[in-house]
Amino acid sequence: MDEEDIITVHVGSGETLSEIAIRYGVTIDELQRWNRIEDPNLIQTGQTIVVHPDGYSLLEPAWIEGAFFLGVFAVLLFLLRPKPKSRPYPVTVRRFASPPHGTQSLKAQGVFRSNPTITIPPVYPSNLPLQAPKSKVLHAPSPEVNDGERRVRRELARSYRDWILLNDVLLPSGNNGTAQIDHILISPGCVFLVETKNMNGWVFGSPGEKQWTQTFAAGHQSRRFGIKSKRYSFYNPLRQNEGHSRALTNLRIVDLWRLRPVTVFVGDAELRTVDKFLPFDEHEKKASKDLNWRMRGVICMNLAELHRYIKFSVDPASRPNMTRQTMEAIYAKIKSAAIPSTAESHARHVEYARHVKGEAMK
Repeated sequence: MDEEDIITVHVGSGETLSEIAIRYGVTIDELQRWNRIEDPNLIQTGQTIVVHPDGYSLLEPAWIEGAFFLGVFAVLLFLLRPKPKSRPYPVTVRRFASPPHGTQSLKAQGVFRSNPTITIPPVYPSNLPLQAPKSKVLHAPSPEVNDGERRVRRELARSYRDWILLNDVLLPSGNNGTAQIDHILISPGCVFLVETKNMNGWVFGSPGEKQWTQTFAAGHQSRRFGIKSKRYSFYNPLRQNEGHSRALTNLRIVDLWRLRPVTVFVGDAELRTVDKFLPFDEHEKKASKDLNWRMRGVICMNLAELHRYIKFSVDPASRPNMTRQTMEAIYAKIKSAAIPSTAESHARHVEYARHVKGEAMK
């Protein structure tokens, strides 16, 4: 609309906004919007009123300004929006000594939803011949050590630093079998073969039995609800010590009279048949007369008893001492005869032990 079409009206004395609206055929709301009048009853004589007779409706300047600032604010928000941080994606590059069809395959995972494969030409130095990558020699991992063996190992290493300690020793035995000894402690007086049992509950057994029992007794209230005691069988550890002693003597590593096989229980196990076992001193007296008895060894129900037995066995008043050279010679023989402790050798030993124990329990 041109400025010529706009009518300017000066309010006369006693004239109202409604009269002006009727005169020019417009509404009061339009007059208020064109002239920014909030209250139609508050107009003054001589006030200028703008009228658009054709009903042309313009946006109020305040609306135009508001729309302008709203647009500017939206543009600023878009420009200042936080940008996503770039994350490194794993890229797998497969290289071949002789790439198929003279290409290399590079797959970028996580970058595209469809995980496309990008094929790039291989780049090799022109002055070097193409060689196949060298194969790596993979060594079988060693078997894991349980918490009980780890605890006894730390205790022996801390308490007897001047002696020689070997852990998890695997030696060949008769009938193409193996003997696995948890700890070998070479002292000036004798050689201790320590078998570790990490157990809780009650232990029932005697030196001559092939099979011992571990029992978790159910309480009175548990039995009322039908919960029974749990029992687990395990191979007599004294018989295990016999096999350990026999392996060392058959390999001519150490004389039988120098061996002290001992089984130590760590945990909260309680021997319920303790009356069937001899004390340390009586066991030594009987073992001095019968070497086959010595191969069975003794039972210690905790680390305190193990320390008492070791101190008793190396008493210089009753046992001849070995020189450091003799101790190192025994150590060298054990290391020379030992089988490397790997997952494969450990699995073969477990299979052999199950066979031996199964035959013994028939």
